Amino acid sequence: MQGTKNQESRAHCFALALHTTTDSLELAIAQLYRLSGSKSPIESGQDVISDFIFVKEQSWHLGRDLSTQLHGCLQSFIREIAWSDIAWLAIASGIGGYTGTRIGIVTARTLAEQLGIPLYAIGCDRISQQATQSQPQKSLSYSLLELAHAQWLIEGQQGIYSHWSAALPLYRE
Repeated sequence: MQGTKNQESRAHCFALALHTTTDSLELAIAQLYRLSGSKSPIESGQDVISDFIFVKEQSWHLGRDLSTQLHGCLQSFIREIAWSDIAWLAIASGIGGYTGTRIGIVTARTLAEQLGIPLYAIGCDRISQQATQSQPQKSLSYSLLELAHAQWLIEGQQGIYSHWSAALPLYRE
């Protein structure tokens, strides 16, 4: 499976995380910024996008309404940001609730495919471990962004990014 080779130049770059494996929908967004003086693995002659500023997160307890409320919540959450400004997506891939996990994966895969951007599927065990190891404890959506960001930076050095089709739900390990 081949990943996305390059990413187009953007005025602003954002990362979006979706966590749908529980009764709550968690969304988080971060703005990626450049470290001056470094050459980018993404854009020749530009500075490396090396870190991010956490912009916001929101959680909705939706229970069984996740399937009908997800798109409205997502649209409302990112209304100030153009879809074309999203550089990559992160999704919690499970183990979690069957329906919520599937809905999240399908939504993230569809967005990544249509936007032509990388998608990082991260297991809930890794996300929880990342969240609880920090002091003060971080949210699951923030931890999901951190893990995906680290993977994105590594892939950026190689110039090949994760393809949306590699994101699959985990139902058991």
